[in-house]
Amino acid sequence: VGARFPKEALIAQASGSGNLVAYPGAPASGQPAPDRRAASWLRWPGALAAAASALLLIVAALATAWMRSGPVYSTGIGQKRLITLPDGTTIHLNASSRVLVRYTATRREIDLLRGQALFVDTYEPDRPFIVRSPATVVRAIGTQFDVNLLGTETIVTVIQGQVAVAQKRPAIEPASSLLQPLPYHGAPELSTVYLTAGEQLTVTPTRHLQPVRANVTDAIAWTHHQLIFSSTALRDVAQEFNRYNDRPLVIASPSLEAFKIDGVFSSTDPKSLIAFLQQYPGIKVTETDDEVVISRQ
Repeated sequence: VGARFPKEALIAQASGSGNLVAYPGAPASGQPAPDRRAASWLRWPGALAAAASALLLIVAALATAWMRSGPVYSTGIGQKRLITLPDGTTIHLNASSRVLVRYTATRREIDLLRGQALFVDTYEPDRPFIVRSPATVVRAIGTQFDVNLLGTETIVTVIQGQVAVAQKRPAIEPASSLLQPLPYHGAPELSTVYLTAGEQLTVTPTRHLQPVRANVTDAIAWTHHQLIFSSTALRDVAQEFNRYNDRPLVIASPSLEAFKIDGVFSSTDPKSLIAFLQQYPGIKVTETDDEVVISRQ
């Protein structure tokens, strides 16, 4: 028969100091336990402050996102679109193009994300009209101007009035700068050039900003379904052609990319340009169901 251990002796042994592990925050032996309700109330101010800070960050992020967001208008291949904004400003959107509109009480901003557009903005001196592209910032008041994105180039042509064109430098533009007014004389990170009616500026990562006289009719010929090329590189001709046609023009021979093209063609009749290229000696045009390939013979 096993030995019997008195219950009182087992309890006393288990309660000995050598068998106890202190829990952080536990009261010392002989001291009264703290009031848990009071301790929890003491922690509330810090928790509330943290929650308020997090809420402010969320509100700021949502406000920034709202300022940057807005209706997006786009066109597909061969499509054009006329957009009239609440202030009466109109945007003639070329084929395969896309714009983001952001209007506030003090700013009117358009992001040209792709393609080409002709802007006719209303006169509001206290609320500047700004068009941004990956390479430029164009500021105008009561002006008509065209912005065309071609590869790494941004071409700005003024039809009426005057605009300030600021070239973005390679450094990444601070996110907050999108919400700040753009001064007429530019900013340290921008180089600004002024254009008047009939002038055109081509902005590239390496080219010096130099306005030139332009044929305004040619610049906006696309609004009348025409493509007018004057010593235009074939790579740019192909990009224009591809805005209007499901079968893209593909340059298979890199040496042809800089080949100069002159002529007037219909944007709604792709055969006119294809037939023109077929007549050039040394150029081979191969048509398939999916594309039109240009190569050296």
